[in-house]
Amino acid sequence: MGFKSGRVTYCRFKVMGDGPSAVDEAALSILGEHKFQEVEIGAPDEVEVGFVTGDHILDTQFNYEKNGFGNLLMFALRIDTHKVPSEMKQAYKMMNEQAAAAGNPSGFASKSDKREAKELSQRQIHEDLASGKYRKSKMIPVLWDLKGGYIYLGGASNAIIEELCRVMRHAFAVDLEYMSGGTYAGFSLREMNSTHDYDDFRPTKYTNPPAAAALIHDEDSVGGNEGAYPGAQGGGDPIVPWVAKSTDLKDFLGNEWLMWLWFVCEKFDGLINAKIDGNEEEIFVAITKSLQMECAWEAGGKVSLSGDGVRTAKEAGEALTEGKWPRKFGMILSNGEDTFELNLQGDKYVVGSALLPEILEAETPREIIEARLDKTMSLSRTLDAVYNVFLEQRANTGKWANIKSEMIKWIKERKAPRVAVAVTA
Repeated sequence: MGFKSGRVTYCRFKVMGDGPSAVDEAALSILGEHKFQEVEIGAPDEVEVGFVTGDHILDTQFNYEKNGFGNLLMFALRIDTHKVPSEMKQAYKMMNEQAAAAGNPSGFASKSDKREAKELSQRQIHEDLASGKYRKSKMIPVLWDLKGGYIYLGGASNAIIEELCRVMRHAFAVDLEYMSGGTYAGFSLREMNSTHDYDDFRPTKYTNPPAAAALIHDEDSVGGNEGAYPGAQGGGDPIVPWVAKSTDLKDFLGNEWLMWLWFVCEKFDGLINAKIDGNEEEIFVAITKSLQMECAWEAGGKVSLSGDGVRTAKEAGEALTEGKWPRKFGMILSNGEDTFELNLQGDKYVVGSALLPEILEAETPREIIEARLDKTMSLSRTLDAVYNVFLEQRANTGKWANIKSEMIKWIKERKAPRVAVAVTA
């Protein structure tokens, strides 16, 4: 999914260091110097990485027409992997051993035969790799906002992220800091002069832990605080288990953001007042079609719902009351000028399959791309604006206490009522 056409998927990085200030010949020259090049002699490395223009996977002729769009530098990362399947390695070895055994009166391969068979199989593997027999190539779009200091990557796997960070450091002498839910929150709150609040943040306790949590974790880790709402058993702060594998230990804030958005959708019709580029805007949010949740105490498993009305579904309400938090959901986002349909993963701050507004007035292919890039930046700014509203409320202790109280009440209201069943004798 690229920035030029189709739906847009991206994760984002803050650029640390002195990168290019404009799409000029110097920047384009650096891309050319680190373009993708296949190894011509011998077996290649297991992973080969380099830049391509993004027009197609073989194009390494960089110029402003292809790659420059005002303050945006667009290109792609090509990653080729060379890996012989383990089953094939074993097959080569066994075939060579069997051939050696067939020539022996005993019918068995000797130690020296096995050693030679191993050497022959390694030679075959080397030849396969050198011939490109097991080459797998992929192209991942990259969009660099030179003015804003962000890079948008059209893929979110750890392997792709590691390669991008490595090659950008080598080529442009810049470091990339992944903007997860927690990392972005830290940057934003520093701009709000609320760093102290950020350091003290702990996961919000909307409900008490499910009973199974006490069987999995130590009593101290799930007990000790007041009940979340009347009638509930005791319990402490949520554990939020997925954060242990996250980029930042504050990534749970991204999930709390999704929980808050859900609350806003149900209690305030999805309307949020936020500032975009210094202007006050009314933003509309709606949760649609998909919802993925996971127990914040690592005891209640996961829930995945799809279809219209997932936000109000009985199963979604039950998941909330059982201590499950949203990890990802489908949503509609509108800032008054543009309307987007997308998937949003809160803790990783990954935008998935975003449908951009239709481009109606463009007359040339380049104008279409320029308009799509402008809409992508609009989407990013709008999401940040909404997240900033949540973070400002989260950092205000008194305000957040009131909001938290209302959210606890809302979650309690979502609990499915028990229906009495008459029993006849």
